[in-house]
Amino acid sequence: MNRTYFKSTMREISDSVGRFVSIVLIILLGSLLYVGIRSVGPDLNQTASHYFEKQKLSDVKVTSTMGLTNSDLTSIKQNKQVKQAMPVHMTTLQKRRNQIVSVYGYQNGSKLDRLKLVSGKLPTKNNQIVLDKKAKQNGYKIGDTYRLPKSASLKRRTFKVVGFVNSPQYVSSTDRGTTNLGSGTVNYFAYVPKAVFKQKEYALIAVQFRNPKHYAAGTDQYNSYIDRQKTKLKHTMRNRPSARQKQLQTTAQNKLDKQSAKITKEEKQLAKVPAAYQTAKTKAAKKELIAAKAKVKKAEAKVKAIAKPTYLYNDRSTNPEYQDYFDESHSIAAIAIIFPGFFLFIAILITFTTVSRMVETNRREVGLMRALGYTKHEIAMKYIVYTLLAGILGAGLGGALGMLTLPQFVFSLLSNNNLSDFVGVIPWAYLAQTMVAGLVATLGSALIVLTINLREVPTNLMRERAPKAGKRILMERIKPLWKRLSFNQKVSYRNLFRYKGRMLMTIVGIAGCTGLILTGFGIQNSVDDLIPAQYENVQHFQAIVTMDKATRQIHAGQISAQKSALIKSVTARPTHGTANDTVSMVVPKATTNFEKYVSLKSVNGSKKIKLTNKGVILSEKLATDMNAKAGSTIILQISGKKVRAKVTGVIKNYAGHWLYTTPTYYHKLTNKTYHATSRLVKTTQVKKAQREKLSRKLLKQTGVLNVSFPQYAAGELSTGGLGSVVLIMIVMSGALALVVLYNLTNINISERIRELATIKVLGFYDREVTAYVARENVIFTVVGIVAGWGIGVFLHQFIMVKAQTGSILFPMVIHYPGYIWSALITGLFSLIIGVLTHYKLKGIEMLDALAASE
Repeated sequence: MNRTYFKSTMREISDSVGRFVSIVLIILLGSLLYVGIRSVGPDLNQTASHYFEKQKLSDVKVTSTMGLTNSDLTSIKQNKQVKQAMPVHMTTLQKRRNQIVSVYGYQNGSKLDRLKLVSGKLPTKNNQIVLDKKAKQNGYKIGDTYRLPKSASLKRRTFKVVGFVNSPQYVSSTDRGTTNLGSGTVNYFAYVPKAVFKQKEYALIAVQFRNPKHYAAGTDQYNSYIDRQKTKLKHTMRNRPSARQKQLQTTAQNKLDKQSAKITKEEKQLAKVPAAYQTAKTKAAKKELIAAKAKVKKAEAKVKAIAKPTYLYNDRSTNPEYQDYFDESHSIAAIAIIFPGFFLFIAILITFTTVSRMVETNRREVGLMRALGYTKHEIAMKYIVYTLLAGILGAGLGGALGMLTLPQFVFSLLSNNNLSDFVGVIPWAYLAQTMVAGLVATLGSALIVLTINLREVPTNLMRERAPKAGKRILMERIKPLWKRLSFNQKVSYRNLFRYKGRMLMTIVGIAGCTGLILTGFGIQNSVDDLIPAQYENVQHFQAIVTMDKATRQIHAGQISAQKSALIKSVTARPTHGTANDTVSMVVPKATTNFEKYVSLKSVNGSKKIKLTNKGVILSEKLATDMNAKAGSTIILQISGKKVRAKVTGVIKNYAGHWLYTTPTYYHKLTNKTYHATSRLVKTTQVKKAQREKLSRKLLKQTGVLNVSFPQYAAGELSTGGLGSVVLIMIVMSGALALVVLYNLTNINISERIRELATIKVLGFYDREVTAYVARENVIFTVVGIVAGWGIGVFLHQFIMVKAQTGSILFPMVIHYPGYIWSALITGLFSLIIGVLTHYKLKGIEMLDALAASE
């Protein structure tokens, strides 16, 4: 390209700065959202993976119903795929009536599950303890004396608090898992030097596998790899249950043999005493020995009955909130599949139209250049440079801004986890995709129009295309209506259908932007309605009171009703598959009036499902994970025992995994006597101050161990990331709507510049000229908004189905304010563009516009 032609290209940009900037902006917005939102999921995964790798989070924790020994540790290390294995002492204690603490043994220089120091220092002496950062909520501070209840597992009870820590085993800043003690919920954890423990057996053995391909945490590849290694580890340990059983039996039998030998020896000594010298004391001693011998025989029977211990291999998904973190990441990734793609599609469509119109407008110049002897390649270079600049600037800047800002912004709003250091990855694939899309929209459209125009002879190119002829429209045939329209209205309606391509493109652009805005509001509605839908439509109790004996009545003025129930945390698995869900099992003492506490309605809400003695009822998302329906069978792990349960129904449920059954079926599953552990409580007032007052009042009553309010605790469900993504989507969609309307209006004016100049010459005032154009835009806007609502409903349904991960099932709702706001935002931008259009139309030079083309 020679210097003169290059100057011409630069002049083309300077003479139409608004058009060039609008093209760059549309591509930039599309690229920013596409790369930014699509990067959020991978970046959240990378942040977690980096944290877990740095803190050496174990892949699997091996536990046993009979504890673990050095023989178990040796057996685990024999597996060639095991990189490291670390035995851990742990005990869970009830420090107070409403305070449960898990105490771990701390090893200096731990190879696995390393603590992250928040403040203070790590323990170096036996009288030192570090507490979970969450324990600060209970008023503890560095330097305090910390007392534990008396325990057979620990050598001492009193410690000095020397620091606060986070553990990679607990992703959440609030959830510390469950236990069989007290309320069933662990409040926080603590670490003391391992030398303080006097346990012979280990509570668990943490295992890290070799990961030669460096699969990142949370990915399907990592999960599949760990599942394979768990299977191999189980095979390595296949003989340990029998060996451990034999060891336990042998140890116990040796003790009994010593007792038996001692009794036999004492009996022989008593037998040597002559009858004449036997006293009442001697006779009593004989009776005691006979009773002791009988006890030994009974004990020997129990020793023979010692069962094989059950070995459990728990991967990271059983760590509190671990899976929820990645589920939220996957939810955001699910939104990123469709929303940014559709956003970018609208941006490309409008850009394609804008560039095509620009080249079409310059057809006379193209014809002149052809006539002057310029080659097709030389002529095309001007538009190639122009569109390459716009495409590369828009896609490059947008992609870079999206990558650097949106993921970190979303991460900063995730307050419910202990991950503090954001680690991003460069999304080369997304950057390449958006660059290709930007160049297709700019360079591609220019090349297509140029190819068409350059086929024509120069004389044809130097003539303006003949304006499209007007045609009768359907409305004209409705004569009573047509007669009542003014002249200007008739012209406007004819023009709508005269330029069908422009009409369609404008409606599609407006509809796309409105649909994106409505989708954003819809996602926010679904997230916001999750908790109300659960605790107003499904579960109607406000509090769960855990008791030592749920047969006791509790009393408080705020309590309107109460019902005894057994509430237990169990693990559910499908009969075929690898899903592993932690489930809250609720077993009401009596099924009478249970619907007042929990609505057991079918998924479509058409019928009520009754609790029966023939099986269990599952919540909807749990049934989906288990691939179960009425008549199916699932595997439950209740207090370490695996049982098969029949499913009798599936109910609508939004938050959490729930399972309901009767006392009779519970006994059938566990072979244990049913004992209610809690009371479901309905209260008249639920404000925070009133909840705290009720909780204090109940905790003072005999037998009350804990009081919880699930609805308000559930407010901590990890959906903050989704909410922030929604905010981004609404703002970006609004910005796109503004740029799209501006561009399409510019195209409209440039296409009809001579027509508008003509009506100004005919005596139309500036306001009338503006109304001439604005009337069409109003119709396009209204039609686009209505069509956009349809697009928004479809996108919302599609996205929310994809976003349903973990234990969450979002309600499919869009409230009417969403429709109103999406219409108002689009309408407002249309009004702003209308005002800008008015001033642009005022500046039209009539003589220049009407000058002959030839």
